[in-house]
Amino acid sequence: MGFFAWAGSLVDQLSEWLGEAVKAFINALVSAVKKLWETVVVAALIAAFGAVATLYIIFYAGSVLGETIMEIWDPRYYTSKPSEVFKVKEAPQNSPLPTNRSEAKILELEDWK
Repeated sequence: MGFFAWAGSLVDQLSEWLGEAVKAFINALVSAVKKLWETVVVAALIAAFGAVATLYIIFYAGSVLGETIMEIWDPRYYTSKPSEVFKVKEAPQNSPLPTNRSEAKILELEDWK
């Protein structure tokens, strides 16, 4: 499926969770994630979890203005392998995302390679 199909699914899932009013934020966030995806994220995920089909992902606002935290893990190894955490620093500053990790919605990341 690849990144672009996944990105469309991500926009839909986040829009459903956060509402249509924040769709511009979501599109800007996806654009910022695209810049990291092929060069940083995919290699890190394959090294950490292998080429599994489904991972879980959450997004929450970072402590610095304009920073979004993207955390990804393999649900099969939730207790034995740490998640991979990425800071998306070019995210929009007006984040509607929660600032507490525990409040983030868990999304499925399918066919992410």
